[in-house]
Amino acid sequence: MTVHVDRSVRLPEGEYFAERQRKTGIALHHTVGRSARSTVEHWRTDRAAGGAPRRVGTAYVVERDGTVFEVFDPEAWAYQFGLTWPVAGRLAFEKRFIGIEIASEGGLIERDGILYAFDTVSPRTMVARAEAFDYGRAYRGYRWFDRYEPEQLEAVGRLVDELCSRFEIPRQYPDRPFDYHGEALAAFEGVIGHAMVRPDKSDPAPDRRLWDALGDLAALRPTAVTPSAPPRSSASLNQREIDELFRENARRINAMSTAAGSMVKALVMELERRRVYVRLDDPEPRGHAIGYAVAQGDANLVARLARALGFLSVTDRMLEVRHA
Repeated sequence: MTVHVDRSVRLPEGEYFAERQRKTGIALHHTVGRSARSTVEHWRTDRAAGGAPRRVGTAYVVERDGTVFEVFDPEAWAYQFGLTWPVAGRLAFEKRFIGIEIASEGGLIERDGILYAFDTVSPRTMVARAEAFDYGRAYRGYRWFDRYEPEQLEAVGRLVDELCSRFEIPRQYPDRPFDYHGEALAAFEGVIGHAMVRPDKSDPAPDRRLWDALGDLAALRPTAVTPSAPPRSSASLNQREIDELFRENARRINAMSTAAGSMVKALVMELERRRVYVRLDDPEPRGHAIGYAVAQGDANLVARLARALGFLSVTDRMLEVRHA
């Protein structure tokens, strides 16, 4: 069955790299957004310092109702992985994979028995349990995920089937699809998930229904791959050091304005839930900004969570809260 493709939300050519590439793989993601259209609009307006387009995106986004949007020609490419591998290997990997995003709110947090999206506790981000998938234990910081719709699973399966035929991509995926594999997949040809090459990512959700659908609809079969060990972060802190860090951070938070300090405290607590520990600097008394350094864990989570909590600005050294 030919997949119907909607090309009404394509990116302008300057928002991706138009030169054709040989494709030997397909990468699956989910958007952590409200809809396919909002995701594409974000890519369209996302700019680096100086105003240049970041050229981040995937060739396809699958809406909750199963609509398949083609964002740019699958023979072209854009950045989709955010890898820290050596440049030559990283670019070669980016260029040869066709990206597919599944529209989804992604990982959910639970507070007082209620599920919330976007790491934000708000009436606007509440998600009904009937719309959520429970993995049963923590996976990359989340136990609950926005559940993929049956229409999405069918659309992804049929799209992967068509792309495998068109580009002669091997119909296989690593037999441990929820594990981190890292550079063990540098030469892999077939279908992978984003979380397989990024230990800080949780997409696609660890839902067997997705891989079962790919087996049923695209004839994909698991193949053995030896996973890599997750990259080492800074030396692990012991409990005494964690306790001391907590006390020092609390002292510095208390020196900030009350409202700003509350937001920084919320961020620190969310990071610690994911085993990320930051060391705060001494702020200006009653100020709204504070310096920091990552003492342990994934530094990329700091910016992601700070933006979700509504910080005005976040860099790799400084957090700034909106003036109360």
